[in-house]
Amino acid sequence: MLEMVADQLGTAIDSGWLARMDKWGKAVTRFRKYSDGEHEAKMTDEMRKQLRVVDGEEFNSNYCDMVVSSMSDRLVIDRMDADDPAAVTWANDVMQFNRFDELQMDVHQMALTDGDTFIFVGYDNEAQIPTFVHEPAWDGDVGMLVVYDRNRSQIMAAIKVWYEAGIDDAARRVNVYYPDRIEKYVTGKDKLETYEEVTPWVDADGSPVGLTIHHFKNRGRSRVELGMSELKNVVPLQDALNRTLYSMVMTAELTAFPVRVAKGFNPPANLSPGVWVTIGGDGLDKDQVADASVMAQGQLTPFIDQAKFLKGEIGTISSTPLPEFMGGDSSSGEALKQREVGLVGKCAKFQVKIGNVWEDIFLTARRVQLAFGTTAPPEVKRFTCKWKSAQLRNDNDWVKNAVAVKDDVGEREFLRLIGPVFGYDEAYIEKLIVEKAGDAGRRLEAAVGSLPGFSRVDLA
Repeated sequence: MLEMVADQLGTAIDSGWLARMDKWGKAVTRFRKYSDGEHEAKMTDEMRKQLRVVDGEEFNSNYCDMVVSSMSDRLVIDRMDADDPAAVTWANDVMQFNRFDELQMDVHQMALTDGDTFIFVGYDNEAQIPTFVHEPAWDGDVGMLVVYDRNRSQIMAAIKVWYEAGIDDAARRVNVYYPDRIEKYVTGKDKLETYEEVTPWVDADGSPVGLTIHHFKNRGRSRVELGMSELKNVVPLQDALNRTLYSMVMTAELTAFPVRVAKGFNPPANLSPGVWVTIGGDGLDKDQVADASVMAQGQLTPFIDQAKFLKGEIGTISSTPLPEFMGGDSSSGEALKQREVGLVGKCAKFQVKIGNVWEDIFLTARRVQLAFGTTAPPEVKRFTCKWKSAQLRNDNDWVKNAVAVKDDVGEREFLRLIGPVFGYDEAYIEKLIVEKAGDAGRRLEAAVGSLPGFSRVDLA
């Protein structure tokens, strides 16, 4: 299918694009499976038989999901600030319409798992508001791909591939987005076939709206077209841990149901559970003696130690404080603190890079509303993405620290500081400030009105 897309794009892509996208799609599929607990067991048929494991039902100790979730749980955008209060209100309306609290969870989770994910900014003509559509990355079958310029700094075109009900089950829809138009195709036998007429992507004056696809690159680097999954360096350790787990299970199995050796006789079938190996079961020479023994068994302790080591390596490589080490073994204390610091550091880098993408998305949303809306959005030079703290907090200490700086930062900022503890959002903070101002006014009126010679008429 990618060959059809490459043929359609022609000289817009470089010679290695097709191979890179094919490799990328396979990697994305693998990372998603590992995050979901679908790991590559890499066992022979004999090993599966001995472990009594059915293909597709392999057991594992899934740490991949924990690595991603431990980070994504700390990546929460609190609000979108702007240099104009009206723009802040507009941004809040856009966030509420797009159910931003849920949207950001999906985007951040997929960016960490896949390494890349995308947002398409559109417009709802009925509601007269910009829309944010999450487009997952290409997985080798469906998803979003992008074509960068030769410097790999600017997206020149974006491609969305998906299945749509009502067309051939084997065919896929393909949209190619350019700054001034959207071309729509369906996969044919050996090429893309036009599905609909070209959709102009221009404003009322005929000027191109520009590409409204935004690329979230985890651990993104300049002039590198793709991000990096948090699982890239974890998957090999996960495979080693799973193999250790198989060995542990088999060792325990052979300890509970050992392999016994019968020499010179055929043991009764129900004599004991496990496997019997018979030597000379038809009889012995006069110099031989019948005997029964148990084959040497392995020890579980080395495998348990190896499993602990591999779990510790997963935690170290990914800077993830794994919960089973919180009790105080060799990986606790200062080592665990360093992992916490490392995780917070990773979150901080993510917030800077991905926060910039979200800021660009809101600027794009404003541009889209100017192009397609009936009312103009507020003027704004830039948005600023405000994140909740990625650090684990002690609520009592948090409030004490906020109280300590209350006189320096003012009432509104103080309420914002304690907001994460008590669940205050911007709307509720504004309500508290208005209520407090009203109470203060009533107290002032009562105090002054009680003075000799003054009346309520005088205050009015």
